[in-house]
Amino acid sequence: MGLIAEFRLTSLDLPLTDTVAAVPGITVYIERILVVDPDRPAVLCRVVDDRDGEFGAALANDPTVAEQLPLDKSSGSTLYRIKLRDPPVPIYRKYVELGTTPLAGIVTVDGWWGRARFPDREALAEFRTFCVDRGASFQLERLTRESTADDPPFGLTREQYEALVAARDAGYFAVPRKASTEEIGERLGISGPSASERLRRGIDRLLENAL
Repeated sequence: MGLIAEFRLTSLDLPLTDTVAAVPGITVYIERILVVDPDRPAVLCRVVDDRDGEFGAALANDPTVAEQLPLDKSSGSTLYRIKLRDPPVPIYRKYVELGTTPLAGIVTVDGWWGRARFPDREALAEFRTFCVDRGASFQLERLTRESTADDPPFGLTREQYEALVAARDAGYFAVPRKASTEEIGERLGISGPSASERLRRGIDRLLENAL
């Protein structure tokens, strides 16, 4: 399993920032990055609130844009396919090198907000260093471990999940309480104090990830 990182890159050298600055009020969502050529990637962008069609004109004056093609327009938004020139901060090339999968992005006037799947913490740390060394500011906003369909929800460990389910089924959370931690421990094959510890840690993890 990999790591899902949400981060903010601040640099005026990042692609499309000139266009966004030239058209106030629009929002540019990066739906997909097509890294056929790591040095010249293409991006699929969904542009919202471009009421006067100014985005296409601004792209023509953006030094980071090589080609642009509007694909479809619907419900107040337009999908563009944009081929980029070699950027001063070539984040796509580093994505390919590290085996990182970009998942989403939003272009802002001073950089990018991104969401990507990294293979491990070492790859994330290398990506951060790579960006900072090229003058970009990197701010990690959220980091979670990618889960599979069989993993417990809310970041719970398997033991914590089983303890919470056992406690719920036994009426531990009922008012008045219908079961003790010793009874929960018997259901799980562990001691009462161990069951109490699992429940406390599980509840703490549940609240941390759910609220």
